[in-house]
Amino acid sequence: MRLDDSYRLLDLDARASDEDVKRAWRDLTKVWHPDRFANDPSVQRKAETKLKAINEAYEAIRGHRGHSRPERESEPGREGADMPETAASLKQRRIRTHRLWSIGLAMTALFILFRRPTPGGLLIAAILLCITVVLLVRMRRVRG
Repeated sequence: MRLDDSYRLLDLDARASDEDVKRAWRDLTKVWHPDRFANDPSVQRKAETKLKAINEAYEAIRGHRGHSRPERESEPGREGADMPETAASLKQRRIRTHRLWSIGLAMTALFILFRRPTPGGLLIAAILLCITVVLLVRMRRVRG
């Protein structure tokens, strides 16, 4: 895609700042996201095509300006929200999720053991501890 076509697609002037380019890209991505048109398959296909062209235009402009990779968001809680996850970041997120769940389940099991040492409470605690062990094993597999 030619650079002037990229600017035209994003409805920008060639003198636009990097922030303006990013803002225009984000706005158009929100407008043309295919998930917004899930109830109409023909419009959804058009939106997919349009979104692909928007992303290509954005990459062309950023490549021309010397940015080899798209930026990551610096806002807390929005880290990498604009870019698809890589295999490594997905792996790290799974490990973090499994770790949090296993800690939560283990703490809940201990609470039940101390608070309700009845046969039903012991059964629930045992089930929670088994789930915790399964999560720890899966976390080890994901890490390895």
